[in-house]
Amino acid sequence: MMFGIQPLTPVIVKVVSDPTPQVTVVDVLVDALGLTGLIVAGSFVLGGVVGVLLIAYSRWKAERSDRAGATDHTSLDLSSPAR
Repeated sequence: MMFGIQPLTPVIVKVVSDPTPQVTVVDVLVDALGLTGLIVAGSFVLGGVVGVLLIAYSRWKAERSDRAGATDHTSLDLSSPAR
């Protein structure tokens, strides 16, 4: 009988992906400048926020000390004429 078990040979299928686009030096430079611009813009925004907070704190502290009547400053009285 010829209907016996025949040997199985595996079929290997290799899926080839699409080629990636070529990356040039210009692409790298544009990306680097974009990232640098983003970092610079972020630092300007963060510096502005910190500056506004420091100025607000300084004004709040000065206003608070003026209301209390007590001050940590010593007047040198430099505007009076010499004696």
